[in-house]
Amino acid sequence: MVAAGFLDAQMSAARRLEARSDLVRAAEILLESVRGGVLPLESADVDFGDEFQPLSAITVRTGVEVAEHPDVPNLYHVRVVARALVRGQEMVVSISTQVWRP
Repeated sequence: MVAAGFLDAQMSAARRLEARSDLVRAAEILLESVRGGVLPLESADVDFGDEFQPLSAITVRTGVEVAEHPDVPNLYHVRVVARALVRGQEMVVSISTQVWRP
C-alpha cells in the first residue's frame, strides 16, 4: 500500500516536471520569435498550431504582453506567458525582458 502511494507521487512529480519543461520551451520559443521579428511586437494570445509539440500530454496556451518604456523611446517591456492545466491545476511560466526596436 505504501509503495503504491509512493509510485503515484513519483509519477505525479514526473508529469509536473515534464509539463514545466514544455512550458519553459514554449515561453522561450515565443520570446525568441518576438525578439527575432517573426512575431509583431504587440500584446496578443499566440497559437503555435502544429509548430510546437509538447513532450507531455498537455495543451499549452501562450501569450505576449508588451508595454513601451515611458522614459526611453523604442524600448519595450515584453513578458511572455505559457499556461497549461496539469492534473487539474494551472501551471504558469513567464519570462520578462526588454526589447529595443529603433
